[in-house]
Amino acid sequence: MNVLHVMPDFPLPADNGARADVWSRIVAMKSLGYVIDVLVIGQRVRPTLTSMTQLRRVVDSLHFVQRLPLLNCLATREPTYISRNARLSEYPLTKQYDVTIMEAEDTIGVMENPTLRTSLKVLRVHNDEITYLREFLKVEENFAKRQFLRLELLRLKPFLHSAHQRVDQLWFISESEWQDFVTTHPNATCKAVWLPPSIEIRKTPNRKDPDNKRVLFVGNLYTPLNRDALRWYLKQVHPVLLREPDYEFVIAGSTQSREPARLFAEELKRQPRCDVHVDIEDPTPLYDSCAVFVNPMRGGAGVKLKSIHAIERLIPVVSTSIGNEGTGFHDAEHLKIADSSEQFVVAVTELLNDRRLRTALAERAYHRLVARYDAVANIGKLMDSTVGCRAWAELAAERSDEMSIEKLLTSTATIRPSRD
Repeated sequence: MNVLHVMPDFPLPADNGARADVWSRIVAMKSLGYVIDVLVIGQRVRPTLTSMTQLRRVVDSLHFVQRLPLLNCLATREPTYISRNARLSEYPLTKQYDVTIMEAEDTIGVMENPTLRTSLKVLRVHNDEITYLREFLKVEENFAKRQFLRLELLRLKPFLHSAHQRVDQLWFISESEWQDFVTTHPNATCKAVWLPPSIEIRKTPNRKDPDNKRVLFVGNLYTPLNRDALRWYLKQVHPVLLREPDYEFVIAGSTQSREPARLFAEELKRQPRCDVHVDIEDPTPLYDSCAVFVNPMRGGAGVKLKSIHAIERLIPVVSTSIGNEGTGFHDAEHLKIADSSEQFVVAVTELLNDRRLRTALAERAYHRLVARYDAVANIGKLMDSTVGCRAWAELAAERSDEMSIEKLLTSTATIRPSRD
């Protein structure tokens, strides 16, 4: 199977949720024998030679398209972050593809490319973009950026409606957002599929509970939503937990050399009993050395992969409802949900003081993760059924079969990734 994978960001290092999802899916497709060509929007900071070498070992070709200058796109009808990627419509494509995967709405411009020859156009939906921008707007600290986000919101709704109509498939990362979409767009149910975040299921982690009072957060520091979550935790939860003599809060975050993130990291280092790690390559030792993981997100959209990556490493999780939305994990069975500061303190304290509960919660969550999130199983089943159904539909159309293409495509949407 020949796949064109178009993405707005280089997937390595996989130091945030979107990158981790993309990278794990690429690895899964390669293991299934797919031929993968990657077309990436060039970023301000070029990927390192090590990262490009690592990606080239997995994909068959790698190409870059440069973004247009921001000032050239402020007055366009489409959202600016879409207009800046207009050169996707100009890049010469020479191959025939079975599937073109557009990673988020940023890359939809490739559909305007006259050299694109593909049987199936797929959009990976990482977030409800309107909800995400609204949440982002609430916590953005810079006045000029807030005005810019308001302008983007005005242009976003009509754009999204058109984009979702034009693609053949919508692969939602969030189960709840997929359910909301099929409820509110019954005529588009046939093209909407829930594809969970991609996780490479390896051997069960050989993790031993450290039986200490160390609490961990891992997430990028350049997103205002993450900074807002950490500030809430440090103001509302952290001071109470400091009453535990051995309690310590461990934070690992990437900055991508952005000034707001760097300054925030310095702010964190001044907090009592905060152990801060910035731009580390592998946080695995931190997961292994902490007893509890926290996800105190207060806003956002889509799936917050922090909790999933913690569950993947067999560490118990305390999360807000927002931090857990769209994952399919349940309160008290797989993790602890706490929305108020009081609930959060109680949940973290209970886990810190009950080793058996930590182990049981982490193991149940991991078993559910294996059953639902295996990237190889999910992407293989979905790609085979989707492409196979489309080929069947085209054949039926050629033969004037009584079964409609719409009915055939609807059968694709009923195929779901494996569940427990």
